[in-house]
Amino acid sequence: MTALIVFMAIFGLGFVALGFANHRAIWWRFQARRHADPAAHEPSDAGFVVQRVLCFAVAAMAFWGSFDLYRTVTPDGVDHDELLERVRSVAQTLDGVTKPSVLGTDESGTWSDWIDPELRGPEKDDPTAWLAWSSGPLQPDGNEERYDVSGEDATVCLTVTATPSRNQPVPDSMGPVNFDLRAEAADGACTEE
Repeated sequence: MTALIVFMAIFGLGFVALGFANHRAIWWRFQARRHADPAAHEPSDAGFVVQRVLCFAVAAMAFWGSFDLYRTVTPDGVDHDELLERVRSVAQTLDGVTKPSVLGTDESGTWSDWIDPELRGPEKDDPTAWLAWSSGPLQPDGNEERYDVSGEDATVCLTVTATPSRNQPVPDSMGPVNFDLRAEAADGACTEE
C-alpha cells in the first residue's frame, strides 16, 4: 500500500512538471514532424492552455488519491482529552452497578467485555482496555483490576474494584455470581501497588 501511495505522489509530481513545461516546444519537438505543413496544424494558444490545465487536474487527482490512501492506512487515534473523557464516562457507567462476572483471561481481565463496548466511538481505531495489574482471582472475595487504555498520545488508567454482591441468585455454597463494582479513572499509565 505504501508503494502505491509513493507512486501516486511521484505520478502527481510528474504531471505538475509537465504542467509547467512549454507545451508549444513539446508539440514542435514531437508532433510537428508528422505534418507536411506543421504551422498550419499547430494548436492554438487556448489548446495549449487546456493541456496545461488538464496536467494540473491530473496532478491534483493523483495527490488527492495518494493523500486518501495515506489516511486509509494511517490509524486515527483518539487524542488525550477525548480518551480521558471516554474513560471517565466508562468509570461513571460502571461505578456503583452490579454485574455478573465475565470469564476473562489473564490478558484481557475479568471486566474487559463490559469496558470495551463503552469505549467505542466514531473512529475506526477505538481504544481498548488492556489488563495491566490484578490483585488476584475474582472468586470468592472479589478483586481489583487496573486497565491501561491507550490513545494517540496518552494512556489513562481505569481501576475496577469488585466485591461480591449481597443479593446473589445462587446459594452461598456455589460462590458469588454477581459483583458490586467501583470504578475510577486516573490520567497516566497504571501502576502496581
